[in-house]
Parts: sequence; structure tokens; C-alpha cells
Amino acid sequence: MTDRVKRMKESLRVNKYPLCVEMFRLANESLDVTAGEPMLLRRSKLHAHILDNITIFIEPDDLLCGSGASKPFGLEMQYEYGVWTKDEVESLKSEIYDISPEDEEELYRLNERFAGNALNTNLVEAMGKSLGENDRLWPFMKSGVILPPWKDKRGGSGGGFAMSGYGLGPGFSLVCVDYARILNEGAKGILAEARKCLEDLRYDSPDAIEKRSFWEGVIIVFEAWVRFAGRYAALAEQMAEEEDDPVRKAELLEMARICRKVPYEPAGSFREAMQSFWFTFLMICPSPTSTAGRFDQYMYPFYRRDIDEGKITDDEVLELLEIMRCKVMKVNRVSGKANRAKNAGMAKWYNWTIGGQKADGSDATNELSYLLLEAARDTHLPHHTVTVRVHAGTPEKLMLKALECVRSGLGMPAFLGDESYIHFFANQSQTNRLPIEAARDYCATGCVDGNVPAVTRTQVACFFIIPHAMDIAMHNGYCRYTKEMVGLPTGDVTRMATFEEFKRAVYDEIRYLMSMANERINVEMIAERDLFPDVFRSALMKDGVKVGKDMFTRRFDFENGAVLGAVGGVNTGNALYAIKKLVFDEKKYTMEELMKALDADWVGYEAMQKEFKAQPKYGNAYKEVDDMVADVYKLHADTCLGLPCVYGDSLKPNAISISAHQPGGALTGATADGRKGGEILADASLSPDHGQDTHGPLAVFRSAMEVDQDPYQGTLMNMKFHPSNMKSEDDLKKLGSMIKTYLTHGGKHIQFNVVDRAEMEDAKIHPEEHPELVVRVAGYSAYFTRLPESIQDEVIERTSQDL
Repeated sequence: MTDRVKRMKESLRVNKYPLCVEMFRLANESLDVTAGEPMLLRRSKLHAHILDNITIFIEPDDLLCGSGASKPFGLEMQYEYGVWTKDEVESLKSEIYDISPEDEEELYRLNERFAGNALNTNLVEAMGKSLGENDRLWPFMKSGVILPPWKDKRGGSGGGFAMSGYGLGPGFSLVCVDYARILNEGAKGILAEARKCLEDLRYDSPDAIEKRSFWEGVIIVFEAWVRFAGRYAALAEQMAEEEDDPVRKAELLEMARICRKVPYEPAGSFREAMQSFWFTFLMICPSPTSTAGRFDQYMYPFYRRDIDEGKITDDEVLELLEIMRCKVMKVNRVSGKANRAKNAGMAKWYNWTIGGQKADGSDATNELSYLLLEAARDTHLPHHTVTVRVHAGTPEKLMLKALECVRSGLGMPAFLGDESYIHFFANQSQTNRLPIEAARDYCATGCVDGNVPAVTRTQVACFFIIPHAMDIAMHNGYCRYTKEMVGLPTGDVTRMATFEEFKRAVYDEIRYLMSMANERINVEMIAERDLFPDVFRSALMKDGVKVGKDMFTRRFDFENGAVLGAVGGVNTGNALYAIKKLVFDEKKYTMEELMKALDADWVGYEAMQKEFKAQPKYGNAYKEVDDMVADVYKLHADTCLGLPCVYGDSLKPNAISISAHQPGGALTGATADGRKGGEILADASLSPDHGQDTHGPLAVFRSAMEVDQDPYQGTLMNMKFHPSNMKSEDDLKKLGSMIKTYLTHGGKHIQFNVVDRAEMEDAKIHPEEHPELVVRVAGYSAYFTRLPESIQDEVIERTSQDL
């Protein structure tokens, strides 16, 4: 690292992150004067008002302009998702966030005004009578089968969001915009196309007025974006005038020159492309799932040209990439208490995808792929995430470089299997598929969710707690958490004569509860579409300007509008296997005895619990139990693909827990895999339950390969090694070979922690001595000491494998 990067990294050590209300205030000012106008224009003018007025600053070592909030390290309070109550704000202040008394007072005033505009409130209104006390949906929303459970009908799950970024919320959409278009055409090209569309508009179609509003909105926002860059240019020039250090003065003047050019004009150099990209990225935020897409692909022409012409060196490129990592660390998000539980450790999923294939199937690795890994390894920061796409032709050199990064204890990169991801987009169905050339361009959005840049997008992703649904089935539709009927009365399990009859009842309940989850998702999608259009992101989708519609009101070639994530599938499969063997096959226990034990949380039934816990578990290459887990995931995938999505085609299956296995487990009673009620569930989706894989990493891979992962938008598997297992190059080659074999034979994803258990245990006791201990939680890395104790313990208890 250069001295500049070292200083920037050191500056990241802060104890408190400021909560800001400036963006909220500006939104209020704009909406006051646009009442009665179409929502699309209101939102566009709101966006422009923010860009024209939000406080900007340039920090001492900056070479890239743009920070994402009105204060350093700041998070802007967002009105779109839900209001911040005093209880929720006090909860934030008790952690690592701070707000001035003046801003807190103003926040409560703004809350009163915007309570009716929050997404949760409008979800309730949109559902109308379906949330009556005696209706089926309201008990379901409270049950926690999908997270988080709703608290009441007005506030939903409670709390709002605070995020960094200059774009519009709410920000959980999984989408990668066309960065290459901005870099190669500039905003000038977008504006020219929008003006031409307005000029050619004829009022001869039902959506003509809607299109006019869209194109007017594009012009409003992109012109404001150009002015915003100009504000930074003026600030840099002013700071240069006051700067005594000639080196820093020259840097500021160069920053000003670049901001006068981009993003309006096409980028002409790597430095200009970096600034144009960064401005674009901040416009995609506020979102915890903003992605850079295939950064090494669209940035490579600028890199190659400047290197060839001697305008930049690899060391200078590396410094810019490391500065970018430091900048990303300051772009943050936080949510209300209920949502924080499933997104632990300041979770964010800013994903840079590298490697993979070109459209013709040839390897896409280039020099930037390696430099991005080097920047991650050297800075040792948990963000941004780097993800490597792996195919049969991935160079061994890239695998070794990636595993050197993993060995450093960073928890990244993750590895994605091209074969399965490409299959998802190219072969899903006859009516919903992409040409293979387009499918080969996929990237990770969010943690490991697949999307094709500018071609597909996902609006809503929810977590479905399968063991909780199974528990409801075993209690004939009754939820032990809320103590009321939630599901179908599928029958008294103590009267069922065969395992097939029992499994059919469980599966029928899961299907029914998934159908209600889909209804909730569809209502949220409609509410979000109508309330929160965003012309900036929409214009940067395929044919985005020409189509003249918000990206959530148009149909795409591949519809990937919403996903339902499976959490606890491994626990469910393990439990089903144990029930089959001990209750139905061996008849060692009756179902009545099992139900009494589960309802007693195994208290008084410890010997019985021990026997259920001792049954073969997923992750050890036991075919029968692996097949049971695979069948649970097949049920989930098939059910999703049979549920209609309001954007077209079907709901898509996903199997990524983030940290939802902790709150999901907290809501789930005792399960027949031997787990006690409230205990954490198995992490990820294809990871064995913690401590239950005892036959080595190859057995884990064999178990995971029994699951058909192709129908899934993403799956997730964690694996942990002690640092002593990855000392030599031969160790790295051995692991690299395992990874490639798994990912070219149906596997979708794998990621690693290389960490010493003793260090983690000491970090729990002496957190101040381990400020840079990083672990991989799910689809993201985090500082270990900022994780809740339950997640810390879960990471510690994951089996440490031997090569």
C-alpha cells in the first residue's frame, strides 16, 4: 500500500457513524412543491433537488470525488421504507451510530409528515381487508415464516433504513446497470437519446403520456447529475486555490478537470473512467446490494490503452483500486432492529465480479482481475466483495492468486460456478431464457444472486424459514411462535401411518405457506413499483431510454423479478431423515413421543434427543440423508417456479441465508435433527449444520453435488480451514482443484474462512486487540468483533476442515 492508502485505511477506524437528515429534509422540500404531479416526475425532481443541494466535501487524501452522505462516514435517513421511531433510534445510538440532538428532533418531525409514504405502510394499505384479524394473511405476516415478522399493521416489521449514496431508495433491488454505456458514451449520450425520444413522441398509444414523463424525468436527473459533478469540480478548484502543497494542489486541479468532463463526456483514460464509474456507483446507492458487475471487463479497455501509451503504471492503477476499497468502506447502511438481526455486522453486498467467460465462451481473465485481488489482499478490508467466476478454462494462476487472498484471512473472494449460473439464465424454460452469449455475461448482484448486467433485475428477495414451516405442519397449521393458526390443517401427525403420508402433509404445508409468501412479495412489488420509480437506474438498463418505462413496469427478455430464499433446508432434510428412520422404519419411537419431546424442547427427553442428533447428517456423503436434503430443495425450487410473479413468469428460487439463520432459528421450535428451540439454524444453504460434517471437505462437496442447483438464482456454501492447511502452494493447488471440480459439476458457489478458532475466541473476550479480524459470514465479509455473539459463535463452531 502507498502512504496515501495507509492513511486512508487508518482513518476508517471510527467508533461512531453519524446519522444524517439532510437528504430526508431535501426530499421533504421537493415533495412539497410537486404535489399532484405524476410520481415518476415527482421522484425525478426530488432526485435533482438532492443532487443540487446536498452538502459535498473532499477529504484530505481523496483522488476520487464523491462520498454518499452529507457528513464523512454518514448514513442518510431514508423515508421510503419505514419511519424511525424513538425506540428504533435509541437502539441505533446504543450501538455504533450517533445523531445530533438537533437532527434527531428534526427526524421525528419529518417522520410525522412521511409516515404515510413509507413502503411498509403502503403494503398494509395495499393488502386492505386481507390483513383483517381473522384473515389468513395477517397471521402469516406475524408468524416469522418469512423474515422479519410483522409487529403491527401500521408499521409492518418496524424501523426504516439509513444508507449512503446519492440515488433513490428503497434500495434492496438486485440489479447491475450498464456501466459501460456511461463510460463509453457519457451522460451526453443518454440525454441526447431522451431528447430525441421526446421530439419524436406521438400520442397514439395508451402509454404515451407515461413515456413522456419518463423521458422528461431522465433529462431532469441526468442534467442534475452533470451539475453535481460540476459542484465537485468547483469545490476542488476552490480547495486548490487554498492549498500550499504543490503536489496536492496539482491533484485537486486534476480532480477538477476530470469532474468537468465526466460523467457528461465519455471517459478518455483510466483515471477518468474510475471517476465516472464512482459517480455512477454512488447513484445506484443507497442500497446494500449495489454491484459493480464485471468491473474487470468494462474497465479493461481504459486500462490497456493507458498502459500501452505509458500514461499509467500498474502501481498507480493498484493505488486507485485500493482507494476505491477505502471509499466503499464509507458507504454504509443500517436498518431497524428486526432487519439488523438478519443482516449482522454492518452487512452490505457491494460485489465486484471478475474472471469467467466472454460471450464466445473464451476465458475473460485479464490483468485487472489480478490487480483487484491484490488490492483486496493488501488493504485487508471486508468491503467491497470480490467474486471469481470459475469455468473449465479458468487459469490456474487466477485460482492461486484468489486463494492467496483467501489465505490472508479476508474471507474473499467467493467462487461461482459458470456452468450452473449460465444454465439458470439460458435453459430455465422455453418462455423465459436468454441466448447463451448473453447468459455468459452474468454477474453477482447482492451476495451471490445472479443477474445479467442491464438485462435482468430482481426487485424483492425474502427469506423463507423451512424448519419453521415444517413445525407448523407438524402442529396441524398451528404456529408455536404466535400461538395461532397460520397454515393449512394438514392432519394430526400422530395418526399418520407411513412416512410418505407424513412427508406429504409437511410438503403440502410448505407449499401453502410459500404461496402466501408469494402473495406478500407480489403486493410489495406493486407498492414499490408505484411509489418509488427511478429513472436513473431504468435508463441504464438494456434499451432503457428507448423503452421509456421504469425498469419495474417493463418486461425483460428474462424475468427474474422476485426470489424466495430457502433458509434451514439442511435442518429440514436432516430432521425428515431422522423421523423416517427412528419413527417409521425402526419404530423406535412413536410420533406422539416425538411431538411431546419437541413441545418440551427435549427437556426430560435428553436421551431421545441424543439419538435423534446422532443420526447421519448432510455433509458426510451419506446418500440417503443427502437425497432427503436434495428433495427439500427440489420442493422449494419446484414450488417457486410454479408461483406467478406480477412482473411476468414465476417467482425464482434462491438459497442464501445471509445471517437469517440466526433470527430464523430464534423463531423456530425444537426440531427432529436434535436441535433445541431457538438455536441457530444451519448457515448458508448447502453448508452442513455446524460441527456435523466429520468426513472432510470432499464429503461435503459430494453431499452438495446431490442437490440440483441449476434452478436456483443462487446457492451458498461456507467452508472453514485452519491457516495451517494453506501454507504451501501445493495446498492452494489442491484446494483450487477441489473448487474447480465442484463448480464444473453442478456446484454454484463456495467460499472460505481461513481463521484460527483460538483467535476468534480471544476476540470475543478482548475485541480491542483484534480490530482487523475479518470473517466470512454468508455472502459478505465482516469484522468479527462487530458481529452479534450468536453469529460469532456460529462461525466459531463451523467445522474446521483439513485438506
